[in-house]
This record gives sequence, C-alpha cells and structure tokens, in this order.
Amino acid sequence: MQSHQQHQRAYQAPAAGSKIIIVGGGCFGLSTAYSLALNKAKNYKVWVYDREEIPVRDAASNDISKVVRMDYGNERLCMELAIDSIDIWNQWNKERAAQDLSPVYHNTGMLVFSGEDKLCENEKNTLHHIRAAGHADWIEELNAEQIVSRYPYFETAVKNGISCAYYNKVGGWCNSAEAIKHIYNKCKSVGVQFVLGDQGCFTGLETDKSNNRSVIGIRTKTGDTHLADRVVMCTGSWTSSVIDMHQQVIATGQVVVHFRPSERVKKILSNLPVWFGDFSRIGFYGFPDNGDGIIKIAKHSTGYLNPRKGDNVSVPRTQSTHEGDTIPVQALRDFREYLQKFLPITDDLDITYSRVCWYSDSIDGQFIIDAHPDYDNLIVAAGDSGHAMKFLPMMGSRISEVIENQDTEYTRAWAWRKIVPRAGFYDRPILVDDNHIVRMVTSAELRSSKL
Repeated sequence: MQSHQQHQRAYQAPAAGSKIIIVGGGCFGLSTAYSLALNKAKNYKVWVYDREEIPVRDAASNDISKVVRMDYGNERLCMELAIDSIDIWNQWNKERAAQDLSPVYHNTGMLVFSGEDKLCENEKNTLHHIRAAGHADWIEELNAEQIVSRYPYFETAVKNGISCAYYNKVGGWCNSAEAIKHIYNKCKSVGVQFVLGDQGCFTGLETDKSNNRSVIGIRTKTGDTHLADRVVMCTGSWTSSVIDMHQQVIATGQVVVHFRPSERVKKILSNLPVWFGDFSRIGFYGFPDNGDGIIKIAKHSTGYLNPRKGDNVSVPRTQSTHEGDTIPVQALRDFREYLQKFLPITDDLDITYSRVCWYSDSIDGQFIIDAHPDYDNLIVAAGDSGHAMKFLPMMGSRISEVIENQDTEYTRAWAWRKIVPRAGFYDRPILVDDNHIVRMVTSAELRSSKL
C-alpha cells in the first residue's frame, strides 16, 4: 500500500469548472457539496447522489437530536472545529428565525459527570484546552452537593458514586434531521444538483477502460453511468460495504431509546442539559426534552456488527429493511439497570421508540478523509465514529481542503493511515435473531423492565 505522502502526491486537485460527484446526502456529503458550490472562483459543477429523498430514512443524521460539544480531551483540532461550528449553528438559528422556522441548535449546556472522586484525565484535559483557548468563563466545576442542589433528580446518581462533574455552558444539541433539511435547502440555493432514488443509488465506481485505477464516474441502480472529474464517497456506515476500505473503518450499531415523559416529569426535568454519565467508562449520555415531548438516551460502546455472508464485512441493519427491529435484549437490560441507578425518574416511563443507529467507526475514532490509495480521482470521507454531526456547518470546508489537495492540520490528522487494529476491535456482538442476548426485543418487552 502506498504511504499517505505517496498517494497525496499522486492525487491532483480538480481544475476549475470540474464536475464533482458526491455519493451520499448526509452530514459529510451535504456539507461538502455546499462548501464546494460556494467556491465561485473554481465554479465546480457539484452533483449529489443518494438512494432516497433527503433526509434519508435510515441515515445516522436523520435523528431528533445529536450532541453539539467542544469537550474533546486532548483532541485540540476537534475542539477548535466544534467552537467554529457552534458559531455557525448560531448563525443558522438567526437565518431560520428570519424565516419563522424553529432553531436547529439548542444551547442547553453540557453536564459531564465523573464516577471517581475527581475528574478523569480526559475530562481534565478537556478543561485545560478550553481554558487555554480563552474560554475559562464557560466552565464550572461542581461537587456532589452542588450537583444535587442544582439538579435534584440526579441525587440517586450521586448516592451511587457520582462525586463530581463540570458544566460547560456553551454546547448542547442540534435537531439533526432539521439541520440536514436546512443545509439541503442551502445546497439547492447555490446550484448543487441532486439525483435521488434508484437513479442516484450507487452500485459501483466507473473506471477508465485503459486504466482501472482511474475513476471517471459512478454507476447507479438504473444501470446508468454518470461521469465526473472527481468522485467523493460520503456513504457513512455503508462505506466499507461499497468500497474496499482496507479495514480502516467498520460499520457498528449503537443503541438509542426515546421516552415520552408526563407533564409532571417534564416539570421536574425542566433544567436538564445534555449530560454525559461517566462517559469515558460507561458510555451513556442523554438529552433534555426535544420540544415535542421526547427525551432521548443513548449509549456509545463497542456496538454491534451485522456481517454479510462471504466476506464478513459489517453492513448496517436498519428499520428500512427490517421494519420490526428495535434494540437487542441485553441492550435494553443495560439501559434499565443503568437508569435505575442514575436517573430513576425514568423507571415509570415507557420506551416509545428505539433503534440501532449505525456509524462508520475508525480504529482510533478519528475521521478518515483522503484520496483512496487504490484509485485516482477518488476521495473518501468516512470514519464518523459517532461524533460528526456537531461539525455539520464546518465539515464541508475541511473536506474541501482534502479535495483541493491542501496541506493543513486537519488534512494530516484525517489522512489515510496504516494502523494495526487494536485488540478486540472486531470482537463485538453480532446481531442474530434467534439468540436470547442479541435478538431484537418486542414492543411489549420495551415497556417492561423485567426480561
């Protein structure tokens, strides 16, 4: 395999006026399309292809809420990109207010808990970098008594080991599906062309007959060939199943549940911010009421795999193709057990919706955005690793830097890399319908705390 420097030199930026096809109309794809189309000096002809209308039903970005945070430990580049993105989230809210539309970003703040007697190293590093960036006034550290005083519904969590936390007043959540619609409309307003449905459903790369390394376009489900000067794959959790990613990424399913609280519970939780419950060790996090009476709680963990026959590549299994899917049995048990200890006010709440949300996990959690080493004229933007949506307003600018072969801190950080998979990276639970641990729970079981 070529080194990054070798294939970076081989890749050439597109000339002015080039036609660029972007496969995938989610977070990466739409943000990139918008950024490229804004570059009037280059006058790119930007086309986006997807298998469904936007927002695509089973895309990770088609969701009621995603976390918007700058809290990234020692990952300074992510912190800086998040801060820049929050500025644009606020601009988008102003745009929408002028159109009598609801905001897409909600600055509820971030409450980050620690299960130890002090903040863990990742949390300490987060605070260090935020303060070093000149934003010490955004941060407030809380002891157990202060947590209970301000958020009395977390008293049980404190009794069960939560001893400290910090609150970052800048951050919160975005209405992900509405944000996708917002940038979709912005794309159309600047001339991006869309091909959706079967005509836009990617089935393969089209290469030059005299040089199969040279990508000259894509093929779609209708049998048509669509030519382009550059192709950018923004196919999310499907990426490793549609092109060979050399094990750089793997499709993993993460569990999400929704509760619909009563008016009494909504009143009690009226000041609930986005929260991370000892996230670095346990992985649970949650959101306040989304305005439609729904509270979402999720867990980011090793996740689940759905290997296809033949090559064992994990492929997303979603409610678009498996309408009855909910979440695995063990996941439901884990949620109920955790919430009884952390936020027991949810004990009386029925789970009104659940799903396995699919991500493109990279080995190190960093994005992979680079020229593909096996091809000419092909860029991949993958490895969202469950934390990309917050960057929607800025992500396209950074991906465009890769497409234009610029050398920046971000293009270097997200370059194609040869990494030895860490121990256990592929050793994850597999979704199997007849297994009592990983089968999907029934609707009745969702409403029961006893399994």
